[in-house]
Amino acid sequence: MLLAQPGTVARNYVQGKRKRYFGPFSFLVVVVAAASAVNALTGFRPIYSDNPNTIVNFLQSHMNLLVFAEVPLLAAISRLLDLRGPFNFAEYLVLAAYTSGLRIIVAMLVLIPVWYVFRAHHAVALLSPSPLMWTLYLGVALSWTMYFGFATSQFLADRKALSWCKGILAAVIASVSLQVLVWAIASLFGSVPGA
Repeated sequence: MLLAQPGTVARNYVQGKRKRYFGPFSFLVVVVAAASAVNALTGFRPIYSDNPNTIVNFLQSHMNLLVFAEVPLLAAISRLLDLRGPFNFAEYLVLAAYTSGLRIIVAMLVLIPVWYVFRAHHAVALLSPSPLMWTLYLGVALSWTMYFGFATSQFLADRKALSWCKGILAAVIASVSLQVLVWAIASLFGSVPGA
């Protein structure tokens, strides 16, 4: 249901219709743990940098922290974009947790197999992403923003086009904000990834 009706699942959950659904935060924790295990087993590097440093290495090992940081950020931005709406921050957390969990599953099912096949056909380990991987990353990012817009339009269940736009905007702002935060932290420690 999270593929076809993510906003409906989240709305039903916050309205108390919970028997049919796995809890959003448990779902997110299980998915992040599985993704961390898959990354460790395959050697997949979700963050690339031309200038590896302590922060990049830390984030490679603790990608789950970025995911967990983005969920409340996404919920807060969604709430701010819908101040007069019927849902509060905690209810937007449910939407953000469900959709972020599915985002991780899709990324694992798309990025890791392509990376693994591509890596197997090259003698040199991929330390930096190829044009194919950049295209996939961009495709996953664009799909994510559209998906979150779609989920938000179902979650709010009114003025679908406006709700969709709010969701897309929230996803973009959250992603950019997280990137700026990582860049700022890396700058404080003396080395900016990719600079």
